[in-house]
Amino acid sequence: MKKLAILGTGDADIPDAGIPAPINDAARSCRPELVNVPGVVFPGSPVARETCARAYLQAGLAAEQAGYAGLYINTVGDYGLAELRAAAGVPVTGSGEAAIHAATSAGQRFAIVTIWPPSLGFIYAAILSQSEADKDCVAIHHLSADEQLASLDQPDNFVRQMQACSMTSMTSIRTACRQALETENADIIILGCTCMQPVAALLADDGIPVIEPMVAGYQYLEQLVA
Repeated sequence: MKKLAILGTGDADIPDAGIPAPINDAARSCRPELVNVPGVVFPGSPVARETCARAYLQAGLAAEQAGYAGLYINTVGDYGLAELRAAAGVPVTGSGEAAIHAATSAGQRFAIVTIWPPSLGFIYAAILSQSEADKDCVAIHHLSADEQLASLDQPDNFVRQMQACSMTSMTSIRTACRQALETENADIIILGCTCMQPVAALLADDGIPVIEPMVAGYQYLEQLVA
């Protein structure tokens, strides 16, 4: 069975002790294995994003040398995707690109709903441009304020609150999704962070069409490898 390199645990602050469960559960024809990404930093600025891109590039090339048949950038930011694809001899994708591909290949216009604040909008601008999908994205909803980034080093920061599916966060997510679908002409919602994976099933239960990028990305890589 071919091995696929999962580069990092995603955008969430999760100890990298093993493959994220959603990816492990989605594996069918290949065996996903976690590969650490040394040197990665929080992509809080375009300069930091470039640091992340270099880190993912080096980790991906090392994984290819180690015999992995495909490389998966497990973050919606797709840091280093273009560079890694140009340099590697095996299939490469990221969760951002794959989620957009899932929408546009079905002819669907989408909105991105993300817990990250507006100051990180450059991350989404980059993946939309790289995927040539600017015209397919009807809106980007940022569900936190820029000042909340300062709490990321706190035990109860807003990412952990969202992962716990607190009612306040879920209310905000549902409201943004419905606005995109009902007033902004989106056909489907792309969650803007792999750390939002726990809420995907809750939204689907509400009848909200949603693409969860962590699993969508891994499944797309299996298709590319096949």
